[in-house]
Amino acid sequence: MNLAAWAGPASAGISGALRAVLATCSLEAVHEERFEALRSKGEPYVFALWHGRMLLPIWRHRGQGVATMASKSKDGEVISRWLEKNGYFAVRGSTNKGGARGIVLLKRYLEAGHAAALTVDGPKGPPRVVQEGIVTLARRSGAWVLPVSAGATRPRFLRSWDRYLVPLPFSRNFVTYGEPFRLGAESDEAALAKIGNAIDEVTEEADRLAGVDPPAPWGTRAT
Repeated sequence: MNLAAWAGPASAGISGALRAVLATCSLEAVHEERFEALRSKGEPYVFALWHGRMLLPIWRHRGQGVATMASKSKDGEVISRWLEKNGYFAVRGSTNKGGARGIVLLKRYLEAGHAAALTVDGPKGPPRVVQEGIVTLARRSGAWVLPVSAGATRPRFLRSWDRYLVPLPFSRNFVTYGEPFRLGAESDEAALAKIGNAIDEVTEEADRLAGVDPPAPWGTRAT
């Protein structure tokens, strides 16, 4: 289950229910100055996050004209419509194909002054394994990589491939931002590891703040 579950055939009603749940919750941005510094300077940047932690960051940045990617599946069509209704620019493609049209379109949005966002292990995993699309995008555009994640004091971790996090009513929620960085002359393998480690760090920080010991995603070992 993922964002499509919140934006299915009854998307308006389910989106309203999500809005009602989050209205009972607090949402705190941690290290938000890292994001604000890039935005205020007009620097190109890409939010990099795990698929299972995307709901709260997506909710926080709705209405900001961020360009992101939705898969070409039927679920991707549903997600694309939800994103566009909430102030995103949705392009269709897959993060595991670096030369795909979706990466080209995201680069154009970056060049036009928009931020971009990628769930770097999506849309189907493996969980918490960075796929090559973000490396291609960051290098072609010269954009900063901005790690982001989220945690909740009252989480529900779904039984999905990524253990998707849904905050329960009246939870205290955190969206955490890592130190932004540009990719240099390192190998693609090193770049993928650097991005993954950075997202893991902000995910662990969000869980510490929430006081939660989350389950490991399927196919991974607890750390």
